[in-house]
Amino acid sequence: METKQLRTFLTIVDTESFTRAGRRLGLSQSAISQQIGALERQLGVKLLRRTGSGAKPSPAGEILVHYARQVVRKIDEAQRVMADFEANGAGALRIGAGGAACHFLLPPILKELRETYPKVDLHVVSGPTQATVERLLEGEIDLGLLTLPVAHARLRVLPLGRDELVAIVAPEHPWSERRRVQPQDFSDEPLLIYERRSQTHRLVERILLEAGVFPRVGMEMDHLEAVTAMVRDGLGVAVVPRWAIQAEIEAQQVVALPIGKTGLSRAWGLGVVEQDHQPQAVRAFLRLCSERIPPILSGGAVERPPAVAEGTVAAGATGAGALAAGAASTATATDKI
Repeated sequence: METKQLRTFLTIVDTESFTRAGRRLGLSQSAISQQIGALERQLGVKLLRRTGSGAKPSPAGEILVHYARQVVRKIDEAQRVMADFEANGAGALRIGAGGAACHFLLPPILKELRETYPKVDLHVVSGPTQATVERLLEGEIDLGLLTLPVAHARLRVLPLGRDELVAIVAPEHPWSERRRVQPQDFSDEPLLIYERRSQTHRLVERILLEAGVFPRVGMEMDHLEAVTAMVRDGLGVAVVPRWAIQAEIEAQQVVALPIGKTGLSRAWGLGVVEQDHQPQAVRAFLRLCSERIPPILSGGAVERPPAVAEGTVAAGATGAGALAAGAASTATATDKI
C-alpha cells in the first residue's frame, strides 16, 4: 500500500468523481483507475462503487477512509516537522480565525512574524469557531483563534482572556444618551448581524431569547465593517466586540453601550491539536498571541489594517519560542448580564 494510492482514494471520495480527482491530482483517469485497482487487489476488497450521483466508498471503503486520513495526516505532519528541522525556521503555518479576528487581531502579529522570520509561508483561513475546530481536527490548519467554550480530547486550548460585547448605535439614536441597555430594550429595534454561524451570534441570540425578546433581524452581512457602517447611518443597532470599533467610538461615529447590569463578555483561546512535536512557527505564533492579544481584548488599542477579502491569504514568516505555559485542554466562558 503506497501513500499516493491513499491520497488518490481520498481525493476520489472527497470529489465523488474519478475525473475530478484526476484533474485535482494532475493524473489521467486511466492512471487514477490503475491506482485504485492496485489498492483494491492488495486489500482484497472493493473500495468504491459508482452511483448515479458519483463515486461513493463501499462499506469497506468507509473504514479505509478513516485510517487513510490518519495516515496521510501523520505523513504530512512528519514532512512539516522535517522541513522545520532541516531549514531551521522555514516551513508553513496554517491559521484559522473568525472574520473580525482576521481583520483586526492577526495582522500586526503576522507582520511581526514575517519581518523577523521571512522563510515561513503563512496561510490564513477565515471562518466561525465551529468551522475552525473542524479544520483543526481534520489537520487542515495548525492553530485556531477561537471563542470559547471549546472542549475536545485532541485539542489543547491556550486561554487568551475575555473581551466585552457592546451594543452600538448612531449618535442620533435615542439610546445614545444612556449609560447602558438591557436585553429587553432590543425588542423594538432592528438588529444588524454578521457571521450568523458564529458562537457570538448564538450567544447574543440566547441572551435576548432568555429575556423574552425575539430578535428583529434587520440586515445580515458577512463583515463586521459593513454592519458598523449601517449602524453609523442609523439603519439599526448591533452587538459587536468593543476592541473592533474603538476607532469609531473615539471618532464619535457610533456610541457603544454595555449590555445588562454588569456587561456581556466572552472568552478567547488558541486551539492546537495535541502532538509530540510543535514546529518552531507554531511555538512562535503561540508566544506572540499570548503576549499581544490579551491587552487588546481587555480594552487596549488595536492597529487598524486595510480591509481584506474573506478567504485564504498567504505571506511569509516564521518564529521560535516555547509553547506558552498554562495551556489548558478545555476552557469555559461565563456571560454576565
